[in-house]
Amino acid sequence: MACETFTRPAGDPAAFDAESFAAEWPEEERGLVGEERAIGFAWLAREIGFSCELVNSFCSRPWAPTEHDDSRRSTGSGAFSSKVNGGVAHRSVIANLGGRRVLADAGFPFPCLVPLDPPFQEIPSSLGTLSVAATDEIRVLCDARGEIETLISLPLEEIRRPFPGTPPPHATRILDDRVLHWSGGRMTILDAWSVLTYPLAGRERAALASLFALNLDGVDPPDAPPADEPAVLSVFHALPVPPDEARRGLALADPPGSVVASRAVTVVPAPGGSRLVSRAVLSGAVPPAGPGESVRRTLVFHLAMELLGARGSGEP
Repeated sequence: MACETFTRPAGDPAAFDAESFAAEWPEEERGLVGEERAIGFAWLAREIGFSCELVNSFCSRPWAPTEHDDSRRSTGSGAFSSKVNGGVAHRSVIANLGGRRVLADAGFPFPCLVPLDPPFQEIPSSLGTLSVAATDEIRVLCDARGEIETLISLPLEEIRRPFPGTPPPHATRILDDRVLHWSGGRMTILDAWSVLTYPLAGRERAALASLFALNLDGVDPPDAPPADEPAVLSVFHALPVPPDEARRGLALADPPGSVVASRAVTVVPAPGGSRLVSRAVLSGAVPPAGPGESVRRTLVFHLAMELLGARGSGEP
């Protein structure tokens, strides 16, 4: 079941109609809001014989902008942390496969099934390395870009009511090696080592259709103006040494090529050592469809090599 969708304003997800669902999404490629996707996915799973249920939960999307973005960006860290985003109401699909509970999330979305019962195992994905922790709640964790974030939390005892309000229209696409997200006039491309953001207006229909593999005929994307910010590429690395030692080990060269207007590296304390962030402001405007994968990967490579050359050893 495809997870590439373009979110539209919320209707009444409780009034789910299978025929309308089949006509609006798979056939006409119309977008659905997250709760409708979860309800539709659960319905399809039950129709073909799976046992599953919808559970109220909370999610944090590391790529989504928040009201704290301005203060967070001012630190130069370029991080996208669930510690800042907090949790928002979410409907999760839990399936029973051979007596084990599995998170089959079509509303987040996850690129894979995530087992919620022990023994817990790490799962590599385009988001980063996924794992599960169980205390008074079940938390799905993601280890990427030198930081561990909680993506989904599922209360074990008391299910809280969803938060009021409707999330802004957005588009999300999860590929094997990267995640694409658009919201509020800003495009974000994440992989396990880097984050690229650049302005992208809602009127750029061709770019949105291409990036998210959508047919937007008959669909009016929200006319969100482009975000008033430059394109920024941030690359992350972790070192098992104190911040002072990590700073001394840095040897910065000239910014890679003419596409980088400026570049700054920050070093902050992290569990077990230091977290290095190279934040490059790109020169000129990024094309609506993005800089191209070869260009993006080349820039990530050059910025990462600087950080990998720092004294110490660690995984990016």
